[in-house]
Amino acid sequence: MRKSAGIALLLAGVAAALGPAPTAVAQPDSQFCGGMAAVGYTGDCATIASLAKDVCAQFDRGADVDTVATKLDATTKDQGLSNYIVAGARLYFCPQHGD
Repeated sequence: MRKSAGIALLLAGVAAALGPAPTAVAQPDSQFCGGMAAVGYTGDCATIASLAKDVCAQFDRGADVDTVATKLDATTKDQGLSNYIVAGARLYFCPQHGD
């Protein structure tokens, strides 16, 4: 089980590894995919971006980060990938949930 403070610190580090937040003219999908590739996740970007957008939808519905990350772990079977997806989602697709 994850602890909120620990995952928040981990996600902050992951977000730093993904790179800067997108600019207004950039496409979030392409910057997200570039950030994921930069940290070693070079798989099907459309699928990974779709998972990130679902993360945002879960946050919009009021889910907490522990619940979202645990559900994503079950989907990806890769906790590291899940952490990068959650951090990238918060950075590129739903920065309003970045706190």
